[in-house]
Amino acid sequence: LTMDKTTWESIQTTDPLADDNNVYCHGVLLHDVQMARLYPDSKTFVDMKLKYSEDEVVSKYDELRKQFGDKTPPREKIQEFVEENFENGDELEEWTPSDFNPKPSLVDRVTDPLLKTWVEQLNQIFLTLSRKVKADVKVNPGLYSLLYVPNGFIVPGGRFRELYYWDTYWIINGLLLCDMATTARGVIENFFYLIRNYHIIPNGSRKYYLQRSQPPLLIPMVELYYKFTKDLEFIKQNIEVLEEEFNFWMN
Repeated sequence: LTMDKTTWESIQTTDPLADDNNVYCHGVLLHDVQMARLYPDSKTFVDMKLKYSEDEVVSKYDELRKQFGDKTPPREKIQEFVEENFENGDELEEWTPSDFNPKPSLVDRVTDPLLKTWVEQLNQIFLTLSRKVKADVKVNPGLYSLLYVPNGFIVPGGRFRELYYWDTYWIINGLLLCDMATTARGVIENFFYLIRNYHIIPNGSRKYYLQRSQPPLLIPMVELYYKFTKDLEFIKQNIEVLEEEFNFWMN
């Protein structure tokens, strides 16, 4: 889903990070790198970390283009430029949820031996997919495409290494079934953080996702959490954020 122009301009004027787009969201450098097909996966480049400030890197690339009459440099020159000015993002660290239980109560409710083993194995995947954003992303946000969130979360896996919106609805279901309410609450709080800072929950927690969202499942996530914990105070403390998300979709 693409936001309307007025909403996007509002975000650009209220959040400085929304302007950090000349590398990860638009611009000549992004166009030339992606059209050169340096990597099999188009997500590879935009998930890299800048070695230097965005302004410095963009300025250096402008100088490189001038050497070729303000036209796209040869592929090998673009490759050299990327290797000199970017590196593997390495912006996430593995994280073990404090409430992880290798044998949640759900296991005891399953009577079939094969299904019981399957549930135990499925529960272990939470350890494989648990991540937390490194502190440097908060300290140097301009060097990353990743958006900082304060709490650990569960990633979908594979090439999708960040927090995603509607995927998380199903993840919250699984966390609660496995008695991981503390982790579920922290993940929901990450979405509150995104709304408070960007006035939207983007498709995923990357700058290049800020212009689109996914089906609005935050309120259903909170409903799941409330049904499991009966923590009404949590809703009261964050009702204005839920209202902002509701109004974004309804207005």
